[in-house]
Amino acid sequence: MPANLPAEAQKALAKYQAAKTIEGKIKALEEALSLIPAHKGTEKLRGRIRRRISELRRMAERKAAAKPSRRDYFSIPKEGAAQIALIGAANSGKSSILKALTNAKPLVAPYQLTTTKPTPGMMLYEDVELQLVELPAILTEELEETSFTGRSIGFAKNSDLILIVIDSSRDPIAQFKKIIELFDEFGVTIKPKSCRIEVEKKDSGGIRLIVFGKLKTSYREASDLLKSMGIRNAVVKIWGEADLSDLEDSILRELVFKKAIVVFNKIDMANRKNLAILEKFLENNRISFVETSAENGLGTETLKKMIFSTLGLIRIYTQRDGVKAEKPIVVERGCTVKEIARIIHRELAERMKYARVWGKSVKIQGQQVGPEHILEDGDVIEIYT
Repeated sequence: MPANLPAEAQKALAKYQAAKTIEGKIKALEEALSLIPAHKGTEKLRGRIRRRISELRRMAERKAAAKPSRRDYFSIPKEGAAQIALIGAANSGKSSILKALTNAKPLVAPYQLTTTKPTPGMMLYEDVELQLVELPAILTEELEETSFTGRSIGFAKNSDLILIVIDSSRDPIAQFKKIIELFDEFGVTIKPKSCRIEVEKKDSGGIRLIVFGKLKTSYREASDLLKSMGIRNAVVKIWGEADLSDLEDSILRELVFKKAIVVFNKIDMANRKNLAILEKFLENNRISFVETSAENGLGTETLKKMIFSTLGLIRIYTQRDGVKAEKPIVVERGCTVKEIARIIHRELAERMKYARVWGKSVKIQGQQVGPEHILEDGDVIEIYT
């Protein structure tokens, strides 16, 4: 980040931070771009701003093209322990996968854009219910955007996990590349980053940095960057290793990391050479993938297991007077005894003295533990007040 940006440019960037509409953000960034001098020190910042302006313009175009509807078909209430979005190009096999994994009966047809609204179904993994939602195609078979692109990606952005369905019988590299480009435009990344940054703007209090890892710059440089970008009061939380470039990118683009699995469907008709290249790329970038053929059931059980493990969920069973509950409490990995007590009832969490636990998290079955004990998948817990 170049030091000593002109005061006018800083004011324009502050307008961008305060803007509530896409049009307002575009206008503020265009103004900032015109006020930032062009030289080697500002090259990266100017490039980021131009890219963001381009993204915002496309978002505005899509929003204007969207037809208003009395009923919002894209509003699907979350059910079960998590909501998983199936997304991909036309005829990639999203409907077939939904049908193979859940109780849903979507229309499966050989022509394009069969699905015109989100279709939910409930998948049962052992004793955990997970909601899968098939989304209308974001690309045609020719990899052109559809009228559903923006809304489908917006839905996926708010889901707990994204299944990117690739038709292995057609060029998988081209499909994946185009989908990732669209995700990037909408501020979504599926590549695990070396850091995660949250900027919570405040009305007062100045800049406060909370680092859970390593910040490869000084507090003063980070604070100066935030101020030059129009943020003067904020709590900034940083996980992992981050530098000024990461901080600048998070402020301008608001990139959101989403857990994802790339599903290579129709694997029995795949071009193995092209697929091997893409799978190697995914391995190197720590992106999960699985090979399936929804038509004949190949890989569907593996996909179920991968969905549950990628979500990072665990099942905790409560017990009272020696009687174990049939249905588990499903929580994120790292959950403590006290958090389970709070889920059951706030008063129970306040009154609890200790708990007894049976399962992987203890060395002795029935071991007495305190409220901060971290539980593992399948643990049985009995709370005492």
